[in-house]
Amino acid sequence: MLDRYVAEGKLPGATVGLRLPDGSDAFLQAGTLDYGSPVAMDRDSLFRIYSMTKPITGAAAALLIEDGRLSLDQPVTDFLPEFARLSVATDPEHGLDARPAQTVMTMRHLLTHTSGLTYTITGDGPVQKAYRRAGIFPFTGDLGGSPGDGPKVADLDEMARRLGEIPLLTEPGAAMNYSVSLDVMGLVIQRASGMPFPTFVQRRLLDPIGMDDTVWQLRGGDSRRLAEVHSYSDSGRRVETTASAAAYSAPVSLYAGGAGLVSSTRDYLDFLSMLLDGGRAGRVQVMKPGTAAMIHSDILPPEVDFEGSGYGFGGYVVRPGRPRAGEYGWSGAAGTVGWMDPNRRYSGVIMAQFFPYGAVRIARDVRAAIGQDMAALTA
Repeated sequence: MLDRYVAEGKLPGATVGLRLPDGSDAFLQAGTLDYGSPVAMDRDSLFRIYSMTKPITGAAAALLIEDGRLSLDQPVTDFLPEFARLSVATDPEHGLDARPAQTVMTMRHLLTHTSGLTYTITGDGPVQKAYRRAGIFPFTGDLGGSPGDGPKVADLDEMARRLGEIPLLTEPGAAMNYSVSLDVMGLVIQRASGMPFPTFVQRRLLDPIGMDDTVWQLRGGDSRRLAEVHSYSDSGRRVETTASAAAYSAPVSLYAGGAGLVSSTRDYLDFLSMLLDGGRAGRVQVMKPGTAAMIHSDILPPEVDFEGSGYGFGGYVVRPGRPRAGEYGWSGAAGTVGWMDPNRRYSGVIMAQFFPYGAVRIARDVRAAIGQDMAALTA
């Protein structure tokens, strides 16, 4: 399947990693880092994983719950006084008129995108435009700048101050809106842990798991392993310069827990497999088994669902009675996908680079092929 995608010119390259039910890893790859590049794509190639950062931030929050420093239904204002006077837009499709929020925003709301917050990339209504004017852009590079955009906020503290002044789309807990919630959670983690958010992630997750190639900023020499990202349209393809290696090599001050990381197939598979193995990575117990299970459990407020299913700590959870029930995972805006299946005892990662999301249907086709292979393996 991978070879066919490359041979037909749909992608310059792609790579897949699987943790199999017997505990062994399998890696497959095809093609190169870019069209015409001599560098082969492999398990250690680097990719902009965008929203696949969210489960990592969710796991960091779960560790603080394990530590007794957070709880799921704890008010966000315990750590973010900037949110003490939140309001809710009365007619968010037409204006910013608002009334005081009646529901307390909690950690559960942040983890499941039921906070009432939103994203500049999910619409162009008055609230999203207010985000743009306020510079709420927790991304590396420039994902579609527009006239009138304010300068990007410098850090998580400034982001929270500005968000606290903009109406929510809905009452917390009332609906699911894909949003900057996991970026806000990064600031909660920072304040609850007493250390910078990226330091906590490094010490409690990346280092113990051995995710040496998962970074917020490219290091010297990393750009040689970074896959190129192209934008595809009916008129052809072009290199997406707004997400260049130079952009990812620049100093970071806004650590985006929702979209900021670069990672590799090997690293992200190790992260998902840690959850699959009850919080253990090799000889290291990264978290308690109950904490790992909590991360991939359905914690959505009872009256909300996610496309007919559930949601865990920064990723979907397939509810009972549906195909692949129990599966937990998420994808990234530039063509990356990761999941773990506690019932069939395996995890998987598909890495490629393209915009917009869904422009190349490699995840659908490769997942179907993996399903056939897994059925044959366990027959």
